[in-house]
Amino acid sequence: MFGISPENAAFYGAAAAIGVPLIANFFKELWFDRRKRRAERAFISVQLVFLLDKFIANCANVSWDCGYDPMNPPPDETELEDQVQIPNFDMTSVKGEYKYLKPSLLYKLHNIDIELYKARSKLYQYQEECYFSPDLLWEYYELRRESYANVGLYVVSIADELRKEFGISKTEDWDPRNSIVESMKQLRRIRANRAMGRMERKSARIMKKVKEQQGQAV
Repeated sequence: MFGISPENAAFYGAAAAIGVPLIANFFKELWFDRRKRRAERAFISVQLVFLLDKFIANCANVSWDCGYDPMNPPPDETELEDQVQIPNFDMTSVKGEYKYLKPSLLYKLHNIDIELYKARSKLYQYQEECYFSPDLLWEYYELRRESYANVGLYVVSIADELRKEFGISKTEDWDPRNSIVESMKQLRRIRANRAMGRMERKSARIMKKVKEQQGQAV
């Protein structure tokens, strides 16, 4: 039948008997492997989200640190000091195999240390500037607040990506990013008021000088 010799028919039958189960097992293993990878990613991601949220909250605390306890009257500007320690990012507590995570996510996670390094370097360079003095500590703390707020917001984007991929909901009535956003709003208001004050003082000096010149002319 079909021009196939009995010998070839027997060969094809034997090949099919062996090959079909092998192919079926291959696709079965592939399916289980994909399932395992996604389950492992989900397991690691849940741990990472909680770790990232905690880190973001620590960044939020630094973003409010003005160099003194806000419950007490502001001290002399030369007496400002850290009230909150800068955060460290450590993934050693996360269980699971990181090889199952997407390469782009792994890069972003490892880049958190780079962002922390950049923030520390910026503050160090500011202190090393020739014009820096203890009277400018307030400026240093504003830069510190802003630097770690930016680190926190970078990590927020990673946590959001994980939540979206695995459908992880936010903790009810608590989102540390809101604290960072409010801190940055306050910092912008402080800087805006300071700039307005400088403009008003400059205008007052100009007006005073004009009046003096007019008085001399009379």
